[in-house]
Amino acid sequence: MTNVLADPLDKEDFENALNTAPRGLDIDSPAFKLGTFDGNEARVLRRNDDPNDRSGVLNVTSNTNQIGAIWSNFAADNYFDMDKTQTLSMWLYFGRPFGKDPLEVGDGMSFVLQNDPREYGAISTYDGKPAVGETLGVWGADFDNILHDGSFVTSKDIAKTAIQNSWALEFDTFINQLKMYTQINGKGVSFDMDKQGQHMGNSYPGDPSTYRPENSADVGSNGQRKQYFVLNHGEGFQFMKLTNHDWNHMTVKWDPSTKELTYWLYDKNLDGTSVGTIYTKTIKLNLDEFNFKTSDHRLHWGFTGTTGQFTENNLIVFESIPSFINAESHVTIDNLTSNKPVNAGDSVRPGDALDFNYQLSYTSGTKDWKDILANLNLPKQVTFSSGDIIYDDGLEPEHINASELNNGNLQHVLKESLNSTHPNAKIILHTIVNSVKTDTFVGKQHASFKSDNFIIDDDTPNFKIAVDSLMISTDPSGTITYPNMDTISDNVLIDGSVWYGAGYGINYNNITVDSSLNDEQNDTIKCTQKDIQTAGFNLNIPKDKLHKGTNILKVQAVSTVTNNGVTVVLKSKELQIDIEVGGSLKFGDVSKNVAFKSVNEGYNNQIVPRQDGWKVEVIDGRSSESSWTLQAEASRLINPDSKEELNGEMVYKDNSGKLLTLTNPTNIYTNTKDTDSSQTIDVVKSWNNNVGIFLRLNHSNSSGQYSGKITWSLLDGIQNV
Repeated sequence: MTNVLADPLDKEDFENALNTAPRGLDIDSPAFKLGTFDGNEARVLRRNDDPNDRSGVLNVTSNTNQIGAIWSNFAADNYFDMDKTQTLSMWLYFGRPFGKDPLEVGDGMSFVLQNDPREYGAISTYDGKPAVGETLGVWGADFDNILHDGSFVTSKDIAKTAIQNSWALEFDTFINQLKMYTQINGKGVSFDMDKQGQHMGNSYPGDPSTYRPENSADVGSNGQRKQYFVLNHGEGFQFMKLTNHDWNHMTVKWDPSTKELTYWLYDKNLDGTSVGTIYTKTIKLNLDEFNFKTSDHRLHWGFTGTTGQFTENNLIVFESIPSFINAESHVTIDNLTSNKPVNAGDSVRPGDALDFNYQLSYTSGTKDWKDILANLNLPKQVTFSSGDIIYDDGLEPEHINASELNNGNLQHVLKESLNSTHPNAKIILHTIVNSVKTDTFVGKQHASFKSDNFIIDDDTPNFKIAVDSLMISTDPSGTITYPNMDTISDNVLIDGSVWYGAGYGINYNNITVDSSLNDEQNDTIKCTQKDIQTAGFNLNIPKDKLHKGTNILKVQAVSTVTNNGVTVVLKSKELQIDIEVGGSLKFGDVSKNVAFKSVNEGYNNQIVPRQDGWKVEVIDGRSSESSWTLQAEASRLINPDSKEELNGEMVYKDNSGKLLTLTNPTNIYTNTKDTDSSQTIDVVKSWNNNVGIFLRLNHSNSSGQYSGKITWSLLDGIQNV
C-alpha cells in the first residue's frame, strides 16, 4: 500500500520550521524506521538543499486527522538501554494555531519508550485502525462511550488499544474536556478533564490504571448516561505555550542506578546557548511496565503524533542517539597567574593568564564520535595566543594557531575520533586578560561540538575583570628615553587621568596626585575635571632635576571623600615611569606565562618544543659598543594537583645543538651594540625549531599540567661561559 501524503495546511508556518531548523542528525538512514502501520503520515525531510548538510527533519503531522510515528531501529543498533546511562537531545516544533481562534490547534506529540510486540507497527488503534485525536498515537482510544448489554467498556479494554509495554511523555496542545451527553461523540474528547491549557504529562499507555472512567454530566433522551475516560497524566505542567511558532529544545537523561528519568524543556536557545530551564521533572519509572521477558532491557524509542479536526505542524530534529554515542562536555577556566580555577562569578585581573578548557568525554556507544567540529567563542576581553588538543592513550596532540580565531570565534575539526578505546579529548585555549578601565563583567561564552552523529553544547563560566577602586594612567608611560641632556626640553610633561574602577562619577576636588622623582617627594598636585567620570592632572618634571642614567618617577592618586562625618580614603596603585638619559640597560616586555606543547606521557630524551607566546625583550639605551649577557635559571616542574614532579627539566639548546641544563643561572644570549640609539632586542626571535629553551623528558609522566618558574637575569658585559 502506498500513502499519498497531504500537503501542510499551514504552509507559511511549515516553511518557517524548515528555514529555522537547527542542525541535527541524519535520520534518513537505517538508524530510524517510520512506523509500519497503514496511514502513517510521518516523513523525513532535509532542512535545506545543501548536499553537505545531512540534517534530517522528522515531519510527524501537518494536516487534519493525521497520525504519524517514527521508531529507533534495533537492526541499526539504535535503542534505549535501560541498563545504561542514556542521554537524548532533540528539538521539537509544535507549529501555531491555524485560524483566528488560538484554541484551534492540535493535538500534539508524545515521546515514547516501548516494548510493544508490534515493534515498528506500534500505534494507538480502534477497531484495527490507527486512532487519531487525543490518543496522540500512543494512548488508548476512548471511542466507545455507550452501554453494551448493560455494561460500558472498562479501563482494561481501553488500555489494550494503546501502545503496549510502554511509557509516554506527552506534549498535548489541545485540551479535551467535553463531558455532556451530546458532546461525547465516540471520537475521544475527555482525557483532559483535570488539566488546564496546553500541558505535559506522563504515564504508562498500556496500563489500565492510566484511565479513569467517568459518567457524562447529564443523560440523553433515552434516560441513560454515556461513559468517558480521564487520563492519569502523572506529574507534568499546565498553562503552557507549546504552539509558539518556534523550535524548542529538550534533553532527556536516564539514570539506571536510581531508575529515574529527567527531562528539561526549553533548556537552550537556537544558537545553542543555555537558558534557565522552565520545565523540568524527574520521574521514577517502573520497569515492570515494559514486560521484559529476558535480561535484554533495550527499548524502542521514538515519537508519535496526531491531529483531529484541527491541525499543527509537528516536527522534530534529533541531536543524539544514546546507543550510538553517549558523551559529555565540561568547560572550565584556569587562572594560571593565581593558580586557581575561575568559577562563575569569580574575579580576575588584567594581565592574568587564563586557560579555557573544554573536556570531551565519550562515555559509551556503538559508534565513533568522529569529525567533531569544535565551535568556540572567546570573550573580547581576552587575547588568544594559541591552543592545544590533548588526547589520551598515546594519540598525537594537536596545536591550534592564533590565526584560527576569527572575530572571537574559533572553529576547529578534531583530527581524532573519540570512542571506547580513546574516550577523552581536552581542548585548551591560552589567553591573556586585556586591560580595562573599570570593573568589567564577562558573560558566559558558547561552545558547541557537532558531528553528523552527535551534537552537544556548553558554556564557559562568567567572570569579572576587577580593577583597583581608584585607577590612574599617564601619557607617556613606561619608559621615556633621551639620548642625552641636550635633547630634553626645559620640562618633561606628563599628562594623567584618574577615575573610579567601578565607573562612578568623579569630583576633581576630591582627587590629588602625589609624586616623587628619584625618591625626592614633589608637591601634591590638584586635579581638574576631564569629564563626568575622569579627573585630569599635569605633571612637569624640570630638566635640571634629571641626571644621566635612569630617573625613576613614581605617581599615585588619592581620593578623599567625607560623607556624614565619615572620611573614606582610596589610593591608586603607584605607577613608575623611567626617564632614561644617556641610556640604561633593562628588561622590556617579558612574557609572564609561557608553555610547551602538550605530550602524551612522553619518553626518555624526548625534546618538547615551545608553544607560541614567548617573549624576552632587552632594552639597551647606552652608547655603542656596550654589551650585555642574558642568563636563565629554571625550577623543577610540579603538578599542582598531585604534587608530583615532572620526570624531566627545561634546557637550552644552542646553535651547535648542545643542550645546557638550567638548574643554575646559565648564559643563553649575548649582545654588543653597534649604535648610540636605544636598542630593543627580543631574544626569542633569535630562536627557532632547533635553538632556544625546550623541555627534555627523561621518562614517561602521569597526565596533568605541570608548572614551574624561569628566572631571567641581565648582566652588564660579556660573561665567560
